[in-house]
Amino acid sequence: MKLQSKTKKILFVAAIIGSLAVVGTVIGVVVVEVKKNRNSQASTNNNANNNHSGTSSASSGGSSGATPTSTGAADPIVTDFPLDPALHKSFWGMAYTPPGAIMPECGANITAVRKDMEKLSQLTTRLRLYGSDCNTTSLVLQAISDMKVDMKIYAAIYLEPEEESYTRQKKILEDALAVYGTANVLGVAVGNEYILQAIQAGDTTENSTARVVEKMNEVRTDLTALGYTLPVGTSDTGGTISQSLVDAAEFVFANIHPWFSGSTAETATEFADSQFVSAEALATASTRTPSPIMYQGEFGWPSDSDTTGETNQGGSAASVANLQLALNNWVCHANTAGTRYFWFSPFDEPWKATSGLGV
Repeated sequence: MKLQSKTKKILFVAAIIGSLAVVGTVIGVVVVEVKKNRNSQASTNNNANNNHSGTSSASSGGSSGATPTSTGAADPIVTDFPLDPALHKSFWGMAYTPPGAIMPECGANITAVRKDMEKLSQLTTRLRLYGSDCNTTSLVLQAISDMKVDMKIYAAIYLEPEEESYTRQKKILEDALAVYGTANVLGVAVGNEYILQAIQAGDTTENSTARVVEKMNEVRTDLTALGYTLPVGTSDTGGTISQSLVDAAEFVFANIHPWFSGSTAETATEFADSQFVSAEALATASTRTPSPIMYQGEFGWPSDSDTTGETNQGGSAASVANLQLALNNWVCHANTAGTRYFWFSPFDEPWKATSGLGV
């Protein structure tokens, strides 16, 4: 399987649907909503970006930060919010990080997460998170409880090379489970593209895989000791997932991004299918009982680029039109095929970008 090149993904500002691009929605509506979302966030995003120290760490969906943000109610809770007729529960799942849940700002807050939950609950019943820093797990579980929506999550610990981040996030996650329980938690993912990033930094596949396996085992043991029975797995790009990794996991999120692999928007679905077949074969061949479950951890297309008119190696542009094309082709096909997938992602995430090129 071809190793996906994702050196730019640290600056990934979308593969998004703005707020309201859904299956069957015309391009004009999508353009309006993406622009509206960006305009409404422009002032806030500019202020946040100006405060970046340059040492902030951001990752593909990763939430990283040292200080949890309060989950206390900032605004009155509205449980009878109006439903948007343009939205439908068309997505198997979505990849989600609360706005501002990134180091070192940790600007995530319950008001923003509740607002997101209004839209997300009309699009899917499942979310995958990326880390526990910035009180991400508690914020999302609190919003689900507050809004009384039908939503479950895969919680996560975002692995970094240093040990302190892992230890901190594991404690934050365990504290969240102690408060909110596991009724709305489907599992815990340990790491997201840690192996890919370790290889790019000069480590070996064997060493980086061994660390992820070690941390999955630790988390599973600790959760069991606390009385929780939750599946523990991990997430990485399709090309870095090995048999030894799959054998140690109860589930694996295989992230597959046609944009970064040089596919066109027209062939994005076929490319993702071919990659996912190889990933699923590892789960089928696993000696683990029961067999690990393979999910397509990420699929999406960028709506825009920091560089005007930028195209990938396949010559396909980062644009709303191509996003809509990839979305329409993928979601209907994947739902019909019964593929377990997470759309990456439902909202623009310009607050993740610190400098340089990105889409």
